[in-house]
Formats: sequence, C-alpha cells, structure tokens
Amino acid sequence: MKNKYIHKLALGLVAVASTMFFNACSDWTEIEPVEIEHRNITEENPELYAQYLKSLRAYKKSDHKCMITTFDNSEKVPFNRAQHINVIPDSVDYVSLNHPNDLSEWELEEMAETRTQKGTQFVFTIDFDAIKLKHDLMVIDRQEVVDGLEEGEEVPAELPVFNTYLVDSLQASLALVKKYNYDGVIFSYKGKSIMHMSKAEKLEYTAYHNVFIGILNDWNSRNEDKLLIFSGYPQNLLDKTFLPACKYIIVPGTDAGSKFKLNYIIRSANVEGVPNDRFVVAVDMTSLDVADAKTGYWADGETRATKGVSEWLAAEHSEFVFAGMAIQNVSNDYFDDNRVYHNTRNAINTINPSIKN
Repeated sequence: MKNKYIHKLALGLVAVASTMFFNACSDWTEIEPVEIEHRNITEENPELYAQYLKSLRAYKKSDHKCMITTFDNSEKVPFNRAQHINVIPDSVDYVSLNHPNDLSEWELEEMAETRTQKGTQFVFTIDFDAIKLKHDLMVIDRQEVVDGLEEGEEVPAELPVFNTYLVDSLQASLALVKKYNYDGVIFSYKGKSIMHMSKAEKLEYTAYHNVFIGILNDWNSRNEDKLLIFSGYPQNLLDKTFLPACKYIIVPGTDAGSKFKLNYIIRSANVEGVPNDRFVVAVDMTSLDVADAKTGYWADGETRATKGVSEWLAAEHSEFVFAGMAIQNVSNDYFDDNRVYHNTRNAINTINPSIKN
C-alpha cells in the first residue's frame, strides 16, 4: 500500500509549485518549465522536499506492487525533458536502460541522483533471443557475401560458433554492471518447447540453454548483492532451479489484448518449478507514431494496455500473487496531453491504491 504521508507531502509540494508558477509565469522566456519548477521547489522549501524524499525511499522498501520500466536512453545530447532519466515518475521502482553501454556523464549523474534521492534502482536487460538473432543474421550476411564473390576474391573470415559468441556477449554485458554501477540485471529468455524437436535440434538447443543459464548462475553466485530478474516464458526453461533467486519473473503481456488472454499467459507460466508469488506482467506504452493504433492497446483498439493490465492486476486472483507491472518504452508517456507520464502514474496508483481516510 502506498504510504498516505507521501501524498500529503506531495500536495504540499504542488501548492508551493503552484504559487511559484503564477508568480514567475510572466517572467519565463525559456521552455522546460518543469525543470525550473523542480529546482525552485527544492530551494523554496527544502525541508518539505527532504521529508517527501525520505517517505518515498521508505515506500520503495515497503511491501507494494513494483513498477519496472524500460527507458530509451539512445539520445546522448538531449533536446527535450523526455530524454532525461531524472524526470521519470518518482514512484517507479526500477528503470531498465535500453542502451546500457557508453553512458554519458550526465546520464551517470542523473542515475546517481535518482538512486540516492528517490531510491530508484537501475538495471538493464541481457536478452538471449536477441543475441541469437544477431548471430543468425551475421551468418546470413556472411553467406550472402561469400555467394557473391568473384573468382579470386578474398573469402571473409569464419564467424565464431554461437556458443563462443554467446559467452563473449554475456561476459561483455555483465562487465557493464560494475563499470556503471548498475543495481542488477534482467535476464531475458523466451525460448521454446523442445517437445517436437528432433534429437539433433534438442542437443543443440540444450547446449545453448546450458551456456546461458550456466553463466547466469555463476554471475549470480558471485554477485549476491545485485538484483536478479528473469523475463520471458519460464515454462520453456529446461533448468528452473535459479528462479527462486530471482526477485521477479516478468511475463510478456504485450500481445495479450484482453484479460482472458492474460489469464492464459499466466496459467501457462505457472508450471512446476516456477515460483508463482513474484509474477510481473509487461506491457507496451503506446507509440509516438500517430498512425500506430496497435502498439500499447488491447484488441478492442481503445483500451490502453497500461490501463487494462493495471486494473486486471488490482483485481482479486486466487491462483497467483502478482508482484507488479512492467512498462516498456515509458518515455513515450511523457508527452501525454493530460500531464507528463499520465498513464504511468495512473497505472502505479491503480496497482497500489492509496489509503483512504
């Protein structure tokens, strides 16, 4: 449950901001008023703001449904507020950066500020299926080059076999945790059922799986102070023994389209060996492309996925205990007509309803 004290302090901050807004409005010549308001609030009433931040950090440590977001940090020279990490809604618990490497100095500063002041934790995703796809495309590209060679032209070097490529990719990614002081890692693995595979396919699939899970287990055993989250279809894991060590199990709900499909997705994930007390359902934020009427919406074309899933999570469920919700590409929500991050804030309030007097 969200601490009602946070809301009282937040109302106080809003009152201060409103007063300054009307006093300063005629003097503003710059855009980005949100940044100016935020700075003035901390200067005008630093004690109130400090109390709010203290309550916020306590809330993050309390028993509540978490909010995990993925954030597009591809722009290294930001030109609007949506590209800044420190304007993500305060009640977001975890931020997964889409581009975890080559972080700029201002990104590191905003991460440190948000972690220290608001208790937000920063992670990134290592995606087995993305690594496999990238290697497959490299193999295809190389073969196309070889097929197009004229007699006497140099043949490009052989690519490493996938297991070698996988190990190198995982080691390079995991090195970023220490390099940029991430709070943990999301390991993503959708996988597939081996039921209808041939013997050779099963052997190859098992070998890939064992390398990925083996490195995961090894890293986790040496980094117990770091957060471990699983994302994907846990029912497809051949080895599920590491799942109890995962704080959350994120199940993709981006293609659910309705509460009935969500029920099916979760029931499919609820198999032997999968802890069912830490499921988090992932959805897409709507696209910034006005022509895209599918991304971030349910099958009816009207219900936002963030609204549908958050209301579904807030309902009573006898079979499962849901730990929270994940929103992909959360920065798209900055530009909502109602307020910045309007739909994200609504989802947080829905899954963590405030205590009412």
